[in-house]
Amino acid sequence: MVSFQLAGNEDSIPPFPPEHHGITWRVLIEDDLHALGALIARMEARDNPPYRTALAEVAEMLSLPTQWRGIVGIATKGMASGRMVAFAQTRLRASARIECLCQGGVDPDFRRIGLGRALVDWQILSAQAMLERYKGNGSRAIVSYVENWQDDLEGALKSQGFHWERTYYDLRAKLRPLPAIPSLGSYISIEQWSPQWDEELRQAANSIAQQQGRTAMTEEQWTMGRSSFVPEWSFIAVDRRSDRPRIAGFVLSSKYEQDWAALGWKEGYIDQIGVGDEWRTGRVLDALVATSMSAQAQDGMAHIATGIAQAEGSAMLSVFEYLGFRVVGQSRLYAIDVPEA
Repeated sequence: MVSFQLAGNEDSIPPFPPEHHGITWRVLIEDDLHALGALIARMEARDNPPYRTALAEVAEMLSLPTQWRGIVGIATKGMASGRMVAFAQTRLRASARIECLCQGGVDPDFRRIGLGRALVDWQILSAQAMLERYKGNGSRAIVSYVENWQDDLEGALKSQGFHWERTYYDLRAKLRPLPAIPSLGSYISIEQWSPQWDEELRQAANSIAQQQGRTAMTEEQWTMGRSSFVPEWSFIAVDRRSDRPRIAGFVLSSKYEQDWAALGWKEGYIDQIGVGDEWRTGRVLDALVATSMSAQAQDGMAHIATGIAQAEGSAMLSVFEYLGFRVVGQSRLYAIDVPEA
């Protein structure tokens, strides 16, 4: 289980990018919530991705400040003087290794002047420093996601030595007609998520993660990213064949209402899903997803979406296709391996 601790001066940060075109740089702080939210909104209005980032999600980006570093670019000339026009952030996270995730962006009015490449350069320096100061064992990497429309970012990453590592598929299904929910027999039941299950569910999720070569999550990491969580759409498969019930699988779902205008319909989203090795040959996954689909349809959703990694294999993709999901997009993960300190 990983609890991130950075050795040395936690406030240290790599040198800022050079000032040019009237853009000056400073450290990103938690009080930048609204300015950063406005910058991200302008970026998404221009790029028109099939989602919108809510202010609560921006707040989550700025939470746990001991685990991330960031900078922002501020315009000092013209009509945009005083506006935040670029940002970069690097955040430690646990996967099958210790990773430093890079994210950032540039205001549409300030693109094509070299800010994007300057951000990538800074992110690499920041991520390297964070991984060097991390006190722990295991392989390490700097990673960045690339969406379909981010050709410039992909080129900048490749030029700095990043390599493609895996692809993530975006899946979507209509919620009419609904698939039948398969029977799991007398001893395995599908039950709605409730707070009293959550710690045992975290332990089960960690066990599943370790079966798949990923790192276990702390309590703090497990509860992050739940600003849009919907308990009524989230379910647990419970195996009661023994005296002590065991969690066979789970599905956790959210409602990102800010995305609906861009999509043109109401949609629920499966954020996390997992089934233990012992139950993968049965239909636990089918039952969990179909039950969530039914609950979301009852709440008036027209579609349901999720994302799965290519590494999760064709078997999981086949289950989703059987339930009516189709691939509607993809993103790619690029990485640089970093030697252990």
